Amino acid sequence: MTIRWTAPACYSLLLLAGLGAGLAPPALAQPAPLVQGESSANTVLDLGDSGPEVQRLQSELSDLGLFAGAIDGQYGPDTAEAVRSLQAQQAIAVDGLAGPQTWRALETARPVATLPPPPLAAGLLTFTPLVVAQPAPPPSALWLALMPLVPIAGGALTYLHRRRQRRQRVLRRRQQRQTLPAKPKP
Repeated sequence: MTIRWTAPACYSLLLLAGLGAGLAPPALAQPAPLVQGESSANTVLDLGDSGPEVQRLQSELSDLGLFAGAIDGQYGPDTAEAVRSLQAQQAIAVDGLAGPQTWRALETARPVATLPPPPLAAGLLTFTPLVVAQPAPPPSALWLALMPLVPIAGGALTYLHRRRQRRQRVLRRRQQRQTLPAKPKP
């Protein structure tokens, strides 16, 4: 597959890619050379005409993507329709005749620079799929039901532990009072 660009677009792409540094913009391409004695700019082609000029017209219209038929050198309805499309695009009189204005429009609309296809083949590049960290699955319903009980259970255990410590202090004081001899009263 060949990609065709006009010179300014091609040059700006080269500049963007860093390949065109220090290069002057390419000159506009000259029209394809005419076959012996042809002067397409002065030739008017109409339905029913045939020959190398019609074949050149069909080829240029095909290069622009306006003509999809066979390039057979016969100026038929498909060629006339392609000429009308070109004329409408270029804002010139839409009559289906390939006259001087149409030939000039072809020369200005002609793609200028042709970029070769990228030198890539299927085996040259390998693509590794991007693995994105996946979130952990949500916790189970049982876990969600028990989680609010954790602070309550912690508070209850703390309360029971302190109550036990208090009770042990009280018991120790009682034991100390019982083991101490009674003080004489003065």
